[in-house]
Amino acid sequence: METLRVALVSDWFYPKIGGIETHIHELALNLLRAGHEPHVITHDYRHHPGMREWDDRKLPYSVHRLHGSIYIKRVHVSLGPGALIEANRLFKRLRFDVTHVHSIYSPLGVALAKVSRGIRDTGVAATNHSLFSWSSRVSRLVAPLVRRSLRHVDVFIAVSRIVEEDTRRLLGDRLGDRPVLRIPNAVDPVYWRPPEPEERERARKLLGIGWDEYTVLVIGRFTRRKAVHRAPRLVAAAAEKTGRRTRLLIVGDGELRRLVEEEAARYSNGLLRVDIHGFQPRERLRLYYWAADTTLVTSRMEAFSITAVESMATGTPVVGYRGCGLEDVVAPGTGFLAGSDDEVVEALATLAVDEELRHRMAAAAARRAQALFTWDAVLPKILDAYRLAITIAETEDKHYLLHRAWLKISQRLRGGSNREAEEWTASWRTAWAGSRR
Repeated sequence: METLRVALVSDWFYPKIGGIETHIHELALNLLRAGHEPHVITHDYRHHPGMREWDDRKLPYSVHRLHGSIYIKRVHVSLGPGALIEANRLFKRLRFDVTHVHSIYSPLGVALAKVSRGIRDTGVAATNHSLFSWSSRVSRLVAPLVRRSLRHVDVFIAVSRIVEEDTRRLLGDRLGDRPVLRIPNAVDPVYWRPPEPEERERARKLLGIGWDEYTVLVIGRFTRRKAVHRAPRLVAAAAEKTGRRTRLLIVGDGELRRLVEEEAARYSNGLLRVDIHGFQPRERLRLYYWAADTTLVTSRMEAFSITAVESMATGTPVVGYRGCGLEDVVAPGTGFLAGSDDEVVEALATLAVDEELRHRMAAAAARRAQALFTWDAVLPKILDAYRLAITIAETEDKHYLLHRAWLKISQRLRGGSNREAEEWTASWRTAWAGSRR
């Protein structure tokens, strides 16, 4: 395939840390390795504390930061017509082959989809990384506006089955003919791998974990949706059930930090010790997976869970909930998916006392991650989505040009005989219909 110049667009990128930010970075790296030319387009993040030490020039791909006249510090989003004018100039200068928007709920992504497709005739693919809040009345009222904003997207990508279903529901009849492809996120199998025995021992020693402590890991933002604050109660119940010394490692931070700390203090006792480690650099997260015996995913609203994939790739079984994107990741024999808190407690307790089962699940989890969730498996599917978006854009452009030619010829023939005009009109209508098939 020829080299593609790809615009990766999102409100969320470094120095902000999160799943989408990491996915965009790793996608850019893998596009580069495959011989393509990725460009990240995002906000300037000028008031983000991390920008003081961040340097885009250290990245092997180009990052373009749009400077909006209005800056919302709480979410680090910059807005304004100047940013869109700047984006249009960028698209005109670089002549991208395809635009890839990350999150269909990204205001910047939706705006630049319009620039890309509506002004520059460049095909647009958009990945939906999350679930829509249908339970919220306000969200349901906003849904038609979201749907209308997506009319410039040619191809949709959903990261899991439940997100695919959610995306189709959101698109409705108005955009129901748009392709929705299910393509998961991916990890680097060279880095995310099971540890050697000495590596695991070293990781546990660095984190101060005793050799006999059953260790549960939780990674996530401290928000209601992620529900990290529920982890101490669940793990404490499992420890009480087994009577085994247990360590709970919580990695993350966020608006509910005080609640997480309160719950950690409430359930810490002679059997359970809870350590809160805050946000960790991504290159250090592997240390936590290597030290843990089990990873607990506390959210019931996971669209996909890159945490679960990383955990499985490093040979750590996952415990989480059914009815969300985890069902695409955690298969029977690689972890436990529960329907209730009691089932989560039972799963944690089972893994605590059955070391042989834990080892079998660890090996199976690593094999599944290697087979389905590596960039070697995922990148070709993303490139297929790009090809489809490019083809749709080119085909629709040809439809438009054909239509204009038909109108022009019809106008010229108005001065001739009616029969001649009818013959020409009929021929162009036939060509128009054929091109649409």
